[in-house]
Amino acid sequence: MVVATELQVKLTEGEQARLHYTTTSNIEAWTHWAQGLSYYRRAVTEENMGGALACWKRALALDATSATLAAMVGLIYYLDARFGWWDDSEAALANAQRYVARALELDPANSDANSTSSMIALLQRRFGDAVAHARRAAQLAPGSADAASFACFVLAFAGHPEEAVVHGERAINLSPHYPGYYLGHLGNAYRLAGRFEEAIVSFKAYHDRHAGFGLSDLVVAYQQNDEPEKAKQAATQLLSLRRDFTIAAWARTQFRADTARLEADIAALRSAGLPMS
Repeated sequence: MVVATELQVKLTEGEQARLHYTTTSNIEAWTHWAQGLSYYRRAVTEENMGGALACWKRALALDATSATLAAMVGLIYYLDARFGWWDDSEAALANAQRYVARALELDPANSDANSTSSMIALLQRRFGDAVAHARRAAQLAPGSADAASFACFVLAFAGHPEEAVVHGERAINLSPHYPGYYLGHLGNAYRLAGRFEEAIVSFKAYHDRHAGFGLSDLVVAYQQNDEPEKAKQAATQLLSLRRDFTIAAWARTQFRADTARLEADIAALRSAGLPMS
């Protein structure tokens, strides 16, 4: 796998390619992993994540003792539980838990397994467990941009936005070809830390990468930064790209240790003219 990994280092992931699935001697399994990664690095949509899931499940069937593969399959099911793409939330969550439990059984010190565990705990509003797993993932793989970005996401929502910013900035610095969602994670941390100008820059950059992504957060950031006209403009742009957007649906995908924060964000979206339902 050395040649394949070196090619991935050169063409796609940079040094980050050395930090994931590089332990196998099964070329077919690695090929499915790489194909799945090409979907996963795109916008977080049902179609792209479905492509990643199909590839990674094929890889796992060929290499059933890979903690990383099991963890990443679990991560896609976490996304399904959050966004409601395929299964009902309980079934998707059960799938996510089953795969991450297998990953941790195979290797309790696997960074990907701990990152996925942190995301599942966040979804369940078990904020203490989420923080513990996110910090452990970042500690286990200090050079991993993914572990850092997921830690940024979890810590921001769990009430540690300044610590989240440190991880989010480190993630972008570590990866020369970071995916767009890193910008969303970091922008959210900036906003929750009260650093609105930096949040706005991040959300606009996320939208530039993947049209429509980051715009709901941009609306909130503008509104909470006393720029209501810009908030309304961003809201109009959001609805032009995502005509089915509602605040109620958006709120179901959000996690806040501080419920007053979520209420303030909902109020900001409503003030900008976005529909509640």
